Amino acid sequence: MEPELRHLRYFVAVAERRSFTRAAEDMYVAQQALSQQIKALEEILGVRLLDRSSRRVDLTAAGAAYLADCKRLLAASARATEHVRAVAAGAAGRLRLAYSLSAAYETLPALTGRLAREYPHLTVDTREIFAGDVCHALRDHRCDLALAPAADWPEGISRRTVRREPLMAAVCDRHPLAGAGAVDLARLSGETFQLWPRDMAPGYYDAVVGACRAAGFDPALDGSASGTTAWAGIAAGRGVNLVVASLTRQLPRDIALVPLTAPGATLAVDAVWRTDQPHPATDRVLDAFAGLYGADA
Repeated sequence: MEPELRHLRYFVAVAERRSFTRAAEDMYVAQQALSQQIKALEEILGVRLLDRSSRRVDLTAAGAAYLADCKRLLAASARATEHVRAVAAGAAGRLRLAYSLSAAYETLPALTGRLAREYPHLTVDTREIFAGDVCHALRDHRCDLALAPAADWPEGISRRTVRREPLMAAVCDRHPLAGAGAVDLARLSGETFQLWPRDMAPGYYDAVVGACRAAGFDPALDGSASGTTAWAGIAAGRGVNLVVASLTRQLPRDIALVPLTAPGATLAVDAVWRTDQPHPATDRVLDAFAGLYGADA
């Protein structure tokens, strides 16, 4: 047999108080029951831990050594209990967070910074993926939660819009509109849009095309635009695009961003996760976004 935690707690109570009576009172147990537990502990160990007299209780040399170990074990048990409860509540543990490019420059840093301040024991591992790969990453258990432009997510994927970020016109810095204070989106109707293919970024693609249609035109698309080639096309003056305003902080060379006149256009960013297996920290993430951008994003 091995001692149980209750044996250790009873022993520490008696050893620290040097009294069965006071220990029993503090532990809310009968003194006889406490004595029986200490006796059982000594029998399990095969060691006398306490010298008892009519007036006081003293520790033997073995009891003094065992007391120090018991305190460490009980403290470790308390930490383990606290930790597992924190993990179950989403305040600790590890969260694998995937994100698409549209969230990289402002949304993701704002989120991870807030989580680090509010939940310092929650480790957030981040990785950038194409928005078109989000569902596969979630279903293959390569991530626990993802941030991507709002889309028509399939069955089994839960979502909540956590932010709406303004879109701006990205043009070559030599473009006639580059120095404008703001531009009506309809003025870009004759331009070629350097827009990523829909299978790479479905929500972003739909947001841009939808904004153009709301402005009265169907955008002409450069079929070769993909990844960095889209930026190269804009920088070379071969077209334009709509991008999130936070790209101002990481703008490639030879490109300027121009605000859109009211009502403008926005990109909705969704937090998405598996419906059947939400990570314990999902609610913490949603609460953090509500604190950053409001509950009705």
